[in-house]
Amino acid sequence: MGFDEAEPRLRFLAVFGNLFPSAEWSPNKLEPLLASLRYREMEEGITILREGQVCASVPFVLEGSIRVFKTAETGREISLYRIEPGQMCILSSGCGSSIAAFPASVVAEKPTYAAFMPKETVRTLLAEGQSFRAFVLEQYSRRMSEVFELVEEVAFRKVDERLFQWLSEFDQAASGKPITVTHQELADHVGTSREVVSRILKDWEQRGALEIYRGSLRLLGDFFKLRM
Repeated sequence: MGFDEAEPRLRFLAVFGNLFPSAEWSPNKLEPLLASLRYREMEEGITILREGQVCASVPFVLEGSIRVFKTAETGREISLYRIEPGQMCILSSGCGSSIAAFPASVVAEKPTYAAFMPKETVRTLLAEGQSFRAFVLEQYSRRMSEVFELVEEVAFRKVDERLFQWLSEFDQAASGKPITVTHQELADHVGTSREVVSRILKDWEQRGALEIYRGSLRLLGDFFKLRM
């Protein structure tokens, strides 16, 4: 998969070491927590967790990207959020306690390397680590903001339909050539935020409907097979 051969613990600390300042964690105190981590290399498309399962650990992404999504009865998927390097899956931290079973599916969106932390270790860090608690609260805030945007996108505005219509019409004028437009410009055209547009385009790219470049995109044949 192209990952380097650095010792896993050093790789974890290189990304998340700021969560364990020496003032809070002596080496003897931190050692058993780090020893509880399990590391995993995952190829693109690997299913990490299926909806309804109970998760025993929380992924902390070191490289790559993990996608958390729901699947409708029609088979249509909607992304809830993505976990990028330096982030954790905040929803997993409540699985098995406040959340009886995981309410979504989790896949590796690209070749990914992650550390999986047992929930018991997460609880210890929350109870004893101020820096870790601040990190978790920031992650909760980020995900809540993304979920609010998603609710607006799905329940109120039907942004995907307007974006599909705009791109379809623009593609006819472009005669199949790349469409020169930024995500912000698209957001202005359909009346939403750049983050919402980026989320939709990323999903469509994963479904093979288009290719995204810096400042432009190209529609592929499967674009017109999208179910709006």
